Amino acid sequence: MPHTLAPHHRQDPTRRRPGPLWTCAAALTLAAIHTLASAATPCIPVRVGYMDQHRPPYWMGEGAEVPDPPGAAVDLMRDAVLGAGFGCPPVWVRLPIARLRLALAAGDIDMSPLGELPSYPPEIALPRDKAGNIDLDRAMHNALIVLVRASDKLPASTQPMQHFKGKLLGVAQGQSYAGRLREAGLTIDDGARDLERNIEKLRLGRVDGVVVAAVAPAHLKAALARYHGAVVQLPQPLINTRVWLAFNDTYYRAHREHVEALWTWLDVNRGRLGYVMRKYRKAD
Repeated sequence: MPHTLAPHHRQDPTRRRPGPLWTCAAALTLAAIHTLASAATPCIPVRVGYMDQHRPPYWMGEGAEVPDPPGAAVDLMRDAVLGAGFGCPPVWVRLPIARLRLALAAGDIDMSPLGELPSYPPEIALPRDKAGNIDLDRAMHNALIVLVRASDKLPASTQPMQHFKGKLLGVAQGQSYAGRLREAGLTIDDGARDLERNIEKLRLGRVDGVVVAAVAPAHLKAALARYHGAVVQLPQPLINTRVWLAFNDTYYRAHREHVEALWTWLDVNRGRLGYVMRKYRKAD
């Protein structure tokens, strides 16, 4: 038997349908609910400082402007911030490389890549292991590659650390590993601003080799292509180094959970740089 409504439940044909004002109010209510839902995942701003020099494929462009694409290392830092749950993309701050550490310690920026140093200011926070030592795993791992003139015909078996004792190596300005190389007994010229100027010194015979950091030697292929085989890289690295994503200590204490999550994300996703590198295969 078909179901029938009781008299007091039947539709009243004289009842008015919802009008435009009701519809508008409902839409505003839904918008408010959406806003509240979005607010449940707050944005924790993080100002990320990095060098204002063009050092492809990791850092692209010159000066304060952030180009598109910005560079493989910039992409990786953005992925780390988002992957750690900060809730919004980082704010990029490009600075001269010599100013980055000072700006980080002063709190002018919140995060910046920082290489290995003999000691670190207390105003800078780095990942620590259970023993309280700097965590060697939650870092980006680099190799220092030496570029040489092809005309020098150095054999593939050349050990750079031994070969360049008593010779002159070019290093770009502001690199934290320059001090470590001097401590190892190497003679360093770090007067040139970038890789291109150092390679020009190499071609003119003013230095015997040029040191450049790379996550993988293949990443330098595009940068060397312009020299048409006149400049090559030695197969054996000079040394291996680490770069941490360091934070201002005050910022770290205010957002400890998210910062620790970022460092852990970097450890778990250390192969991510190889993925983001794909868009820079033809970049110069």
